[in-house]
Amino acid sequence: MSELSGRYPLADLLEAAGLARSSYYYALAHPKAPTRPELREAVGEIFSRTPNGCGHRQIAMCLRAERAVRIADKTVC
Repeated sequence: MSELSGRYPLADLLEAAGLARSSYYYALAHPKAPTRPELREAVGEIFSRTPNGCGHRQIAMCLRAERAVRIADKTVC
């Protein structure tokens, strides 16, 4: 769909596919594959340091401080 949206209006593509606009944007916001698979091991190591684990903010903070990774707070690997 993203390949064709440069050539055709998005509304026309969605109508031809029988999809709602919200479904298209939901699929863009929720990818099926991890967005940063190279960080999976580092995230697991950081998460395992504490007995109860830690949240996405703490993991992002550690990735920035320890590994100089540019990452948003809410990125889930």
